[in-house]
Order: sequence, then C-alpha cells, then structure tokens
Amino acid sequence: MTIRPNSEQVEEGTLVRRATYMVFLLGLLSLVLLARLSYLQLTQYGYYAGQALGNQVQGRKVPPRRGIILDRNGEVIVGNQAGFRLILVPEQVDNLTATLGRLAQSGILNPEGQSELIDFSRGSQPFEAIPIRTRLSDELVARFAVVRHRFAGVDIEGLLLREYPLGAAGAHGLGYVTAVSAEDKERLDPAQYAGIPHIGKTGVEGSYEDYLRGMAGSERVVTNAYGRPLSRTRELEPEPGADLFLSIDRSLQTEAYDAMDSRRGAVVAIDPNDGGVLALVSSPAFDPNDFVSGMNRDTFAELNRNTDRPMFNRAVRGAYPPGSTIKPMLAFSALTSGHREADQTINCWGSFRLPGSRRVFRDWKREGHGAMNLHDAIAQSCDVYFYQLAHDINVEGLHDSLVQFGFGTPTGVDVAGERAGIVPSRAWKRANFSDPAQQRWFPGDTVVAGIGQGYLTVTPLQLAQAVAQLAMRGRRYKPRLVEAIRDPLGGNLVRMPPVQTGTLAPEAAEHWRTVVDSMVAVVHGPRGTARATGAGLDFRIAGKTGTSQVTALPQDDTQVPEEVEERFRDHSLFVAFAPVHEPVIALAVIVENGGSGSGAAAEVASRLLDTYLAGNAPPDRVAQAQ
Repeated sequence: MTIRPNSEQVEEGTLVRRATYMVFLLGLLSLVLLARLSYLQLTQYGYYAGQALGNQVQGRKVPPRRGIILDRNGEVIVGNQAGFRLILVPEQVDNLTATLGRLAQSGILNPEGQSELIDFSRGSQPFEAIPIRTRLSDELVARFAVVRHRFAGVDIEGLLLREYPLGAAGAHGLGYVTAVSAEDKERLDPAQYAGIPHIGKTGVEGSYEDYLRGMAGSERVVTNAYGRPLSRTRELEPEPGADLFLSIDRSLQTEAYDAMDSRRGAVVAIDPNDGGVLALVSSPAFDPNDFVSGMNRDTFAELNRNTDRPMFNRAVRGAYPPGSTIKPMLAFSALTSGHREADQTINCWGSFRLPGSRRVFRDWKREGHGAMNLHDAIAQSCDVYFYQLAHDINVEGLHDSLVQFGFGTPTGVDVAGERAGIVPSRAWKRANFSDPAQQRWFPGDTVVAGIGQGYLTVTPLQLAQAVAQLAMRGRRYKPRLVEAIRDPLGGNLVRMPPVQTGTLAPEAAEHWRTVVDSMVAVVHGPRGTARATGAGLDFRIAGKTGTSQVTALPQDDTQVPEEVEERFRDHSLFVAFAPVHEPVIALAVIVENGGSGSGAAAEVASRLLDTYLAGNAPPDRVAQAQ
C-alpha cells in the first residue's frame, strides 16, 4: 500500500527547495560581483584611472570686454552685445572631422567652412578652446542642449559680440573685427592674443587695435571626463579695452551714406578748425556685422568680385582726377606768385591752343565765356582761363601750387591704407615711364593738369583737407577720427591734440578774400555753376563744382551724357565749406559717373550742409549777409 505525504510534508519540502535555490542564486551573484570587481580593480585599473583624471583642473583664458567707440556727441556707434558661441577643445575630441560632420547633420553647424575650422585647429594649442560658430540664436542654443551629451569637447560659451549700429554707413571709417585666423596667429604675439577671439581689421578698429583689445584674464576650471565644466575659480580679472571718442557725427555720417543712395563714390567732411573728421563715407559698402559672425571664403571672395567694389575704401584710397575743384587753389597760388592780378582779364572764346600747336583744348562752354577775371573764372569755372594760367606758371609752378595744399602726399589720417595721389612733374614722369618717348613732359600735359585732368589724381580725403585749408585761410590740420581715449581702469580721458601740418601765406588776407568770394559766387552768384544749389540754402557757403573725365573722347564728339555708357560718364565732384566767415565744416563729395559737378555731387553736399549747419553753425545766413 502506498503512503502519501500529508500537506504539511509537501509544503515543508517546497520551502527547503526554494531556500536551496535562493542560497545558490545568491552565491552565484556574489561570485559574479566578485569577478566583476576583480576585473575592474585589476584588469581595467589603468583605463578607469585615466578616466578619473578627466575630472581635472584646467587653466583657461577669460576674454576681455573690447572697448566701445562713441561719436563726438557721446553716442555709441560701435558697441558690444551679449551672445553665445559654440566652442571646441581639440584634445577632448576623438575625431574632429566626424564631430563637425555630426554637428552639421544636427543643424547646429554650417556644412561650409569645415575645412577652414580643421586648419585653424591645427594652428591652435590642443587644450585651447576654439570657436566653431559665433552668434548662436536661442533656437540653436536649445537644439544643442538636447544633444549636448553626444559631443564630448564641444560646449556653449557666453561672450560679448561686436555690434555696429550704423551698419554699412560706418563700415569704412569704423572698420570691422573678425575672428582671429590661422594666418593672424602666425604673426601675432601669442601672449597678447591668448583667449582673445576677435581682431580689428580695418578702419578705426584696425588702427587702434592695441587700445581696443584689452588683456585676457584667467580662471581655473574643474571639468569632468567629457570636458563639461563643473566649477570655475577666477584667478586674474580681464582688463577691458579702452573706449574711443571720435570726431565723427553719427547723424551726419548716416545722412551722408543715405544721400549717396548706393551710388559709387565718397563723402568726406572735416571740421576745418582742428582736422576732426565729421563724416567719412565710401559707397557702396558692406555690413561689418556680417564679419563678426564669421564669413566663409566664398562669401568674402564674392564681395571682392563685386564690380561696385564695396570693400574698397574710396574715401582714402580712391584716386580721382579732381577736375575744376582745384581751380581756387591754383588761383590763390597765381595771386601770391604774381602770375595774376585779381582784376586781370583773359578772353575766353570756347577753346585754347598752345603757340605753334594745332591741338584744341575746349572749354566746357562751347561758345565761350567772354572776358574773364579771376573771380568770374572761378564762379563760372572757365576752363580757358585756367588753361592759360597753367601754361603761364608751367609744370613746376603747377606742381608747387598743389603741393602746398597737401596734394601728392598722404594726409596722415589715423586709418590705414591711405593713398598719396599724384601731383605730376617732369621728375615724376621720368620715374614712372620706362619708354623714353613717354618720359618727356609735353606742354599739353601742363594745360590739362590746369583743369584737374591728365595725370593729376587726388583722394576725396585730400580734397576735403585742401578745402578746409581754404576755409582757414592757409592753416592746415592733419585729419583724424579719434579725439580722445578713455582709460579702461581709471576712466580718465586722454585727448588727442590737433596737429597743424601747414601754414600758407597768412599775410595774404586780400588774396584769400578774393578766392573765397569767388567760391561764394559759385553757389550764390547769378552765374555761378552751382547757383541752383545755393537757391535752396539758408546759409552762405563757399563751394566749387568739378567734372572729371573718365575716358578721353574725340574732340569733335557730340554725344550727350545719356548716350554714353554709365561707367564711362564723367565723375561729379563738389567741394565746399560753411559758414563762410566762421567755418565749422568743409567737405568733398565725389559721385562716380554722376555727370556734372553741379548735379549729383552738389545735391549730396547741399543736403549734408543743410543737415549739419542747422544745429552746429553760427548765424551767417544769406539774408543777413546781403
């Protein structure tokens, strides 16, 4: 007979088996844990010790605040704006190319320019954080935050970004900053630029880089194995850059650029009393804000290929025939040298010929002006009068007349890249032509130079300086944009004193009066070439129109300006200073291919004079003077 266990025996056996299984399982897990601990402690010790060293203290540079730039009224025209950038530490990135590619796939980095970033990283220290994208939007910051764990050695950093409120209007005078490139690093002092992300390239930004830059500070940063900062300890505070106060008038600068309306040309306005530059505009221009964020090579190359040359600073580098704008300077020299008396007349029949020559030098007024004295010759811009004058004083006299007004040499303005222009002479021609047949100076060369044509070229800045010298009756000052530098630590202002670079015949008051009165007649006289401009002005100004040929046309050419291809039309020039007796502004305007000087350039100048004189001039109104 079979004996069946009772229920208590069955239950007791089940508990024993379960207990046995649990003991076995616990023993097995203990063995696995011991094996894993042995593996980690013995076999993988070196690896994890290296990982632990990733939690280390690193020294990093702290970028300084770049100095701001203010105009003559204390308004900020170049400032700094808080923003974010994406940085990468090469030594913390396993595969730089793959990391940049994945960032591009995530929409955080532009696909273009990756090769430039790789080249830049090779020129940097492995531990140095390099910027790979500047001026991140809030959307990009949020997008990176989501995938941050996937990118060891890549992080977001807050910084101050350069900001140009005037945009293109201030581009060539103020200049721009851009990221320090690999080429920059090869020539710069590493101690001065360690931790400094941007460098001034042109304009005031470039010329005063040493003042604006500041000095980087330093801090100790505790990071984890992935390069993420855990804590920071500031060791040395960064020293901010100095602030600059300019002579530029923000309103006039903006008005000048707007008045040019993207036409090719330049405007330079100067305070004749001290040489302070009130406006310096080259048109068309570029937006300097685009360089702060980083511009790839293709975009930069496209800017340089633009036929309107927006990167070219016409105000200080453009070399133009001055046309009739130099006639007042030649007239003054003729008076002081005795080659002309103020009331001496010359008959203008519409053309001029050198003795024994068949070549005809035509006046702009084909039927001629009739009997011209010096006053009328300037007011009506009689070419024949100045053909004869140039012939009488010869090339040496013409050269010396223009050099004493600052032509032919750089003005010394405090922005880089200025050209000297050309005041031709026999010696100049011998030095600049290799063919002996071309080295000879011909009488015709002198004649055309007398009306600002031929080999003679000037920059808009030189022209403005010369007009300022007329305004001051012989005193000439070096043009400058920076008036004062503010100490970043003490806050003290260091003022830049005016530098007088010339004094011309201060005793010749009567001759100065004659020339200035003739320039007033250009604008306010009944036959002045800019009388239409003067009719709309409240203030008395002294001015001079100019028209310079771009290409020589046949002497019997009868084409009207509208029939000539736009880029072959004459340049339009206008120079002026105002008010006449207490001048506060002298300016030069050049509109390339703008036609007559009484047209495009005079319109720009009258607009600027009206704007500036309304709030800055002493009472010298037309009605009072008459």
